[in-house]
Amino acid sequence: MKLKKSNLFYDFKALFSNWGFSKQGIFNNSKGEWYLFLQIFVILLHLIPPYPKIKQIPSSLNTFCISFGVLISILGLFIVIKAFIDLGENITPLPYPMNESNLIRNNSYQNVRHPVYKGLLFISLGICIFSLSLIHISILISLAYILKIKALKEEEMLKIKFPEYKNYIKEVPAIFKNIKYLDWRT
Repeated sequence: MKLKKSNLFYDFKALFSNWGFSKQGIFNNSKGEWYLFLQIFVILLHLIPPYPKIKQIPSSLNTFCISFGVLISILGLFIVIKAFIDLGENITPLPYPMNESNLIRNNSYQNVRHPVYKGLLFISLGICIFSLSLIHISILISLAYILKIKALKEEEMLKIKFPEYKNYIKEVPAIFKNIKYLDWRT
């Protein structure tokens, strides 16, 4: 008796294929796969315990940091979810637009070009605050660096696919308005 591969396997394979993943691309980074893998790795680094551990901190300050950090992370989570919903079928984890995609410039994308990255940075900042960890600050900085590189690569591809994207870049901040490193409008 032969076992058939489940439909779920083929559904995942089709999804990854629609996003632009390929075996060859994973090895040669043809559609920015390595940026995604590095992004995931740095996000997972947030699971590292806080360092250095602060032993003498007033409980009221500790409670404030925990509460404020959790609130910022929850805000970031809402930003990410809203941006995913607004992208709809255009969503891809790679910095390369899908063939049948449309340029989204409304809702979450009306005031910032990369709201998913903005939300991820809020989540990371929240973790830094509630953990009071120097190592997590370095993770936040690393994540900001990786997301900027990934966003710049994505914007190269979007300019090619959507000529009107050049005007969008001039009008709308990249990730955070008034933070020059995260707003590279031209």
